[in-house]
Amino acid sequence: MHRKIVFISFLLLAVLLSGCSSAVVTSSQSPTKASAIVPTEQLTMATPVPATTYEMTTVKMNSSSLTSFAPLFIADAEGYFAEYGIKIDYVTMNMTNNAVPLLASGDLDVYAGSVTAGLLNVLAQEPDVKVVADRGHIAPGDSCTYLGIMVRKDLYDSGQVTKPADLKGLTIAAANSGTTGYLLSEYLAQAGLTFNDVTLNDIPTAGYMDAFNNKSVASIVAPELHITDLLSAGNAVVLAKAQDVIGTMQLSVLAFGKNLLVDHPDIGARFMAAYLKGVQQYNQGKIDRNLQIMSDATQVSIPDLKASCWLSINTGGSIDFSGIDNFQKWSVAQGQLDKPITEEQFWDPSVLAAAQKLLNP
Repeated sequence: MHRKIVFISFLLLAVLLSGCSSAVVTSSQSPTKASAIVPTEQLTMATPVPATTYEMTTVKMNSSSLTSFAPLFIADAEGYFAEYGIKIDYVTMNMTNNAVPLLASGDLDVYAGSVTAGLLNVLAQEPDVKVVADRGHIAPGDSCTYLGIMVRKDLYDSGQVTKPADLKGLTIAAANSGTTGYLLSEYLAQAGLTFNDVTLNDIPTAGYMDAFNNKSVASIVAPELHITDLLSAGNAVVLAKAQDVIGTMQLSVLAFGKNLLVDHPDIGARFMAAYLKGVQQYNQGKIDRNLQIMSDATQVSIPDLKASCWLSINTGGSIDFSGIDNFQKWSVAQGQLDKPITEEQFWDPSVLAAAQKLLNP
């Protein structure tokens, strides 16, 4: 009887060992497809999924391949928008300025673009449209040039154009409005000049390189990545940096229309929380993951992205309204803005506050 019990016990142990061994994955097994393609850097950046499960909601936003959209590219690629139940419906248009009327009409939920007189006029007239976060600014002390006045290298090296007064009578590629017009106007004013003292030629950005090569213009007012491209071609010099001429300036913003600001502020807060996570990663700088996401989204090479100036964005998304006042006064003087608007008309910080509650429950 004793031997029978021992035999049965041995038999049961063998069965148990056999079952356990079938569940073990040996080191010789190939990893799954998902684990094979996730880079180490992406894993170290992974953030916990919010405890709340959100119903997926589509948000309409204008689209562009500009590098200034980097935090939005990052938030989408890293799944931050998905974490907060946001699916972006990108609306492509020829000019970002065309997005402002669509925001006012409700055909867009989010405007990602420049601060213009057109935007300021809409903010003055539409109480349910507000700027909600920083998307890029310049300030004195910035280490690189995101927006600047370029001059042909032959003119600079010869000493023909080295200061504002030297631009008198020359042809300059720039608009007479917006931040490029504002920058040029303020630079010319240092020598007592106005737009009437130069010839403005608002050529398409694709023609910048040819315009310098064939010497059809003496100067170009340009943002990145055009600055890097012109410098790389060896035929341009930075004549003036925007931060040295106009100081602090809010170049680009996120603005919400009525849908996210009034009707569904909870969705607006979720969008903002995801965006701020994108900004936080963007502000880690030119790490491999950010470079790859931006290159995939813009089709700009990683070496060119490394060489370019990345626009400063406040990690918390806050706006410095002092960077708007002088631009408003200039726009009014140019007849492009009816009258300056107040800070309360310009932006609504409550969206950032609501997003912070989601990020730090």
